[in-house]
Amino acid sequence: MVGRDDDLEIVAKRLHKHGKITCLDGHVGVGKTSLVNVAAYKCYKAYLKGETPQLLIPSTTSYQLKKDGNVDQFCQEVFQGVARTLLNFAEELRDFDMPKGISLPHINSWLNSPIIQHVNSSLTGGFSVGSPQLGQVHIETGVAKASQVNPSAGFAQGGFESLVRSWLHEIFGVQGNGGVVCIIDNIELLETGSAARRTLEALRDKLFTVSGLRWAFCGANGVIHSLASSPRLTAFLSTPLDVSNIHPTALPPLIRARLAEFSTDPERVEHQLPIEIDDLVDLYLLVNANLRDLLGLADKFCEEWTGMRQPLTSKEKHAKFDKWLNKATFEKYHKLQSRISENAWAVLDIAMTRQFNGTFGAGDYSSFNSNSTVSFEKSTFARWIRDLVKLGLLSKSFDDSQSEDDGFSRDVFSVTANGALVHYARRKKNENFSVAEPVEWMRRVHV
Repeated sequence: MVGRDDDLEIVAKRLHKHGKITCLDGHVGVGKTSLVNVAAYKCYKAYLKGETPQLLIPSTTSYQLKKDGNVDQFCQEVFQGVARTLLNFAEELRDFDMPKGISLPHINSWLNSPIIQHVNSSLTGGFSVGSPQLGQVHIETGVAKASQVNPSAGFAQGGFESLVRSWLHEIFGVQGNGGVVCIIDNIELLETGSAARRTLEALRDKLFTVSGLRWAFCGANGVIHSLASSPRLTAFLSTPLDVSNIHPTALPPLIRARLAEFSTDPERVEHQLPIEIDDLVDLYLLVNANLRDLLGLADKFCEEWTGMRQPLTSKEKHAKFDKWLNKATFEKYHKLQSRISENAWAVLDIAMTRQFNGTFGAGDYSSFNSNSTVSFEKSTFARWIRDLVKLGLLSKSFDDSQSEDDGFSRDVFSVTANGALVHYARRKKNENFSVAEPVEWMRRVHV
């Protein structure tokens, strides 16, 4: 989480707010999910240190909605994941040596709960939700008892959910005691803001009002902001936090922190690494500051050069990286050349100029036309944009209108990491259709 100190503090504060859902919006791969997970874990550690009266437990499972998915099935997955989380952390808290003068009064009954004792005693070979062993537990006037196995599907769903709800109430029943932090990730995969609202509205009373659960929503392309128009969700949502890409100056310490964490020889790892930190910074800028794509590409590069003579000089590393980058981007560009009109590349070229910095609106037609070496009509502009979106070179923000034509003028598009790599290849081949100035980092990379 190098370079994320301010964001971590904001997310941690919002997670502590009872009844409010923490919302994060930002480009795909920017690190939203990691940000929430780390913030939740810091909140958990803060409780153990006696710095906060709220016990926030990060869920061991991340949840993702599916288009046309079953709401009841999703709820079942959530309660299963919450049960696993509570079991895991119960073991950790039971063995935790509390600092002198600090106690955990409201979780003592949980750690000594007959529910936990029963489930732990019946576990054989790990935790399996919906197993006959779990079917032996039921809730009666707030007391957990062992009984005959109930094999019915009704108990597997309703009975188990009641069990977990009572468990949460036992631990977090008093407002301000905290809760299990659950994340619904990649909400943009529902494709439209209206679809996201419908699905989340259906979950409101089933999940978002459950005592002992704290929620965080993560999404891209503006989907989180679109949820604010839902009268059923507005009161539950915090103001969306726009998570931006980390600044390039934070990348070297971030990479070095990862190397120190995962290497068996931290003092020599950077010298032995087949890629230079400066080249990683350039690659980060080249993929529009997408950290996930950067790490994936860096991994591919390192795999390709595994077994080469070690150690290399900085000059040798840079030469090999430059050769690999040219080959990888040229091959990507070559595969796509025949799939769209030749002049459609003008949209990508102009989007990657200082005027737009990779993001533009469909209403920017006039600016695009005036900065292009090829002429095109508004209808052609719209068709080219849609072609680039289908190829994964552009991403589109959410359009809630029923009519695609009516909504097009309000759409916003961003160049993806793949689009930036293809544009790199075009500039290297001098096939640029733009007369505008390229972004500073693109010009520097190509020198």
